[in-house]
Amino acid sequence: MTGRRWAVLIGVNQCGRDVQLPTLRYAEEDAQAVRRLLLDPDIGTFDDGAVKLFVGEQATWRGIKSELRDLVLDSRPSDVLLVYFAGHALVPEWSSSNQPDAYLVTADLEPDVLRREPDNGLRMAFLKRDVFEAFAGTSFMILDCCNAGVYTEAELRYTEAMQTYRAQVDRHSALLACPNGAAARESEEYRHGVLTHHLLRGLRGEAGERGKVSFAQLADFVAEQGLDPEPGRLVHTWGPTTVLTHPPASRHDRPALSAPATSGTTRPCRNPLDDLASSIIQLLGRVFNVDSRPGRQSAGSGHAERVEVIRYALEADSVAVVEISATGVGQVTSTPRFNKEELRPLLEGSLADATTGRASSPGFVISDDDGPRVLCVPLSFKDDRTVTLVVVNPALAPLDMGEPLAVMLRAIWNSDVIEHPVEAELQVLTALRTSFGRLPLALYQLAFGRYQKLINSLTMVFQPVVELDKRAAGVSVHSYEALARRRETDRRAPVSALEMAHIWGDRFIIERDSLLLVKAIQSYAAADAESPWEGTKSISINVAVRSLLSDSYLANVRSALADAHLDPRTVTLEISEQDPIRPGPDEEWLQEPLAYFHRHLTTLARDLQISFAVDDFGVGYASLARMAELPLTQIKVDRAVLHHPLAVEELELVARVARYASDQGHAPSPRPVIVEGYDGKAPVTLKQIYDLGIRHVQGYISGEVASTSLRLLDQELRERIAALVRGEDDQRQATAATGGLRGVGPAVRGRP
Repeated sequence: MTGRRWAVLIGVNQCGRDVQLPTLRYAEEDAQAVRRLLLDPDIGTFDDGAVKLFVGEQATWRGIKSELRDLVLDSRPSDVLLVYFAGHALVPEWSSSNQPDAYLVTADLEPDVLRREPDNGLRMAFLKRDVFEAFAGTSFMILDCCNAGVYTEAELRYTEAMQTYRAQVDRHSALLACPNGAAARESEEYRHGVLTHHLLRGLRGEAGERGKVSFAQLADFVAEQGLDPEPGRLVHTWGPTTVLTHPPASRHDRPALSAPATSGTTRPCRNPLDDLASSIIQLLGRVFNVDSRPGRQSAGSGHAERVEVIRYALEADSVAVVEISATGVGQVTSTPRFNKEELRPLLEGSLADATTGRASSPGFVISDDDGPRVLCVPLSFKDDRTVTLVVVNPALAPLDMGEPLAVMLRAIWNSDVIEHPVEAELQVLTALRTSFGRLPLALYQLAFGRYQKLINSLTMVFQPVVELDKRAAGVSVHSYEALARRRETDRRAPVSALEMAHIWGDRFIIERDSLLLVKAIQSYAAADAESPWEGTKSISINVAVRSLLSDSYLANVRSALADAHLDPRTVTLEISEQDPIRPGPDEEWLQEPLAYFHRHLTTLARDLQISFAVDDFGVGYASLARMAELPLTQIKVDRAVLHHPLAVEELELVARVARYASDQGHAPSPRPVIVEGYDGKAPVTLKQIYDLGIRHVQGYISGEVASTSLRLLDQELRERIAALVRGEDDQRQATAATGGLRGVGPAVRGRP
């Protein structure tokens, strides 16, 4: 898609109100001369209505800021913005010496007012934060500022202030004249500012090959003219390829101006992640900001909507997913205007590139001299077939993101952008972290905030742990476990959302567990107040090893219990066997890990008056030593054990370990063993479990999914369970007859 080109040109001779700076002679003419070149019918690349000129008394800071913000708010990724200023710059005496800020002197600037109202002027910080960082496309700035000697004692501050927007603003380039000393930078001989004189020469064709002048070529040309000091140059994304003047083609011949620098070649996507934070954030906004996104194109949230979202985000002509093989190109889904036949030669030729680059690059760009630019992102490979996301003529600015863009697009395609936008955005950020190992701080903080929002959106439900007995009267609810769900009616946990924390590290894990703990305790206290029980049943809440080693998590435990007025003795924290017990990368434990953690749990149990259990025994880091040596009140066996060929033998061993302390006279009773995930598909019967001395099971045996409320077991269900424990009914017959054993699938854990 062809982008729009905007220019805001400012020239000020008479410097504000009560500004003790000499009047300039050529600043206003400089701005007008730049305008004439940009609009030149032979070499200019801008349209008449797209070049805004502010000179003389019309160059007010309010009018300029308003115009710039209007352009920013209407900007698209393929747009280009050029800001030119000729005049004075001012650094107020009250400006911080550590972080000086400069103002471009407009006709209405009042220095005395700035102390009270620092935003009443055209401030460099405003240009950086509210213009160049926020502009969706590619932006450029040229400053020809004269310092006529007033700030001789503050030359260093002046130079630093003119660089205040140097901090990483990708998609942005600049050319800065930062003179020092007392010499004005206007020339009677040139009748222009010195920098502008050479700027105009370069734009007329001297800076480029055969008159085709890019911003980068222009900046290099001006810097080579011997100015003292040398102008500052910042050349970032698309500075080398964005053409400002182009004699062989008029400004109406736009396609040639948007051609990539290496036309006719296939180039691998590069990996400049640290320089692309703001571009990535803007792209995420276009994909996941529902308010800015166009309306749905279909009723569902399937493939058709995803390609449309990608097309909008990249401002592309069209997007499709195709299957490419030696026999041809098949179309899976596409947006309107996608022409498979027109692109067939390019796509068929890309098959070899996709196969060759499978391990080295997640995407590549194909282009012809006169044809479209096509971004290809392979999604999957099978035999000689490649399923590929094809983006036709995306905007140049996001395209130059390279490899990170390809990684993001693949993650967008594999996520549910429409129904679960927060989780989908996190999946994209997680894909970037997985691919590149680390993210810039801005992206990391964005991910952390999104993860907090995602976890806060979950609902806590409570699944009963059923106490087994041969008599119906003895079958009852022993306790509950708090589980996280997207919605109360969901049967399965949002496993991907919960496991995502382990990719990001301890901070995310601790925050996840803290938020879920507070939510669980608050919800359980409310449900318990409405329950039919006399007294409060115990509640189990999952926790990672790293969270139990965190002071902030433990503080949340204390405050949540106090706020809910819940007796700590009713709470059990279940430690997953999937988490290793070992020091972190920057930690050193003076004891062997299991002994260290044993001591830590003993202290916590005494201080917090809560209990601990081992969870998911049979998977991950499960070990008999861990189960036997930690101060645990109960042991939970993962459902995977039930489906093991030696399931009965394994359960017997767990039961022996659980009663070891009581057999030795060191405890009054065995530790309870709870078999998790029990349902009608388990090959082990309730009678076998009961005969091993195990009295508790958890799963869909209770006859219903986990709920936000606490309910009694009805008499009919209790009688059925008691019959199964006695072994009176065949398991399969009981499964068909029991509402709770209909083969609805395993109970999925509320956390990894």
